Amino acid sequence: MPSKAIVFGIALVLFIALFVSIIEFFLPLSAKNEMNTICRKTLLKMELEGGMTVAMRDELISALYGKGFRTVVIEGTENAKYGQEISLYVEAYYVYSRLRGILSREDTVQRMVYNKTTIARKVLN
Repeated sequence: MPSKAIVFGIALVLFIALFVSIIEFFLPLSAKNEMNTICRKTLLKMELEGGMTVAMRDELISALYGKGFRTVVIEGTENAKYGQEISLYVEAYYVYSRLRGILSREDTVQRMVYNKTTIARKVLN
């Protein structure tokens, strides 16, 4: 009877480790989706205003740092006339703790890039 409890305990630990690994697989995907959403909002503002302002850059950096990104690099068109191309390039590193062994964790760094180009436009109501 005690052998069943030991086998059950080991199986339970392995099952939980597998479950946690599967959940942690989706962490970088979720972070990339959040980064794309934040950068897309900034790109839409850039379209309407004809380029990136210092306030937009600071807001984008603070939003990305708030979501857990580090070492953020931003390159964007600063001044464009309506009808010209506007580009936004954002590179950031996402650091998260990941299960490496059955009972060991270590920090993992994932590089994420957002690079889009669009046309400056003015929306009239």
